[in-house]
Amino acid sequence: MLFPVSGIEVNPLIPFLAAFVVSFFTSMGGVSGAFLLLPFQVSVLGYTAPSVSGTNQFFNIVAIPSGVYRYIREGRMLWPLTGAVIIGTLPGVFIGAWIRIKYLPNPKNFKLFVGIVLCYIGFRLFMDVIKLTLIKNNFIFRHMAKYEVCYV
Repeated sequence: MLFPVSGIEVNPLIPFLAAFVVSFFTSMGGVSGAFLLLPFQVSVLGYTAPSVSGTNQFFNIVAIPSGVYRYIREGRMLWPLTGAVIIGTLPGVFIGAWIRIKYLPNPKNFKLFVGIVLCYIGFRLFMDVIKLTLIKNNFIFRHMAKYEVCYV
């Protein structure tokens, strides 16, 4: 199937399945998963136009309300935090869109930028896991010393 606006020809099941899989797993954590769809759109589908950002924003608009509804229903919505996030998000959305259109219209530069951001996120996640592992190991060794257990 040809998507005329983007100029991409692909089986329509491929984007559907990618969105389904991403949504299935990320909705469990209460996030939309658009950050995972962007690399899929750029790398797999080859969709590098500036409108790829708009596509992800639309995905967020569709995906987020179900998570918000769940948090409200369960009484876990932190309204002061929600207000602070909204106040920070609104200018960020407009500034981000402006930077994407003005400074990153070239797909090569945009891919580099997205790669740097994703590497930074991956590095932070990796460091959190390492830090957690070190804390757990330290806790275990302190308790082993308490009972005079020695493993070689």
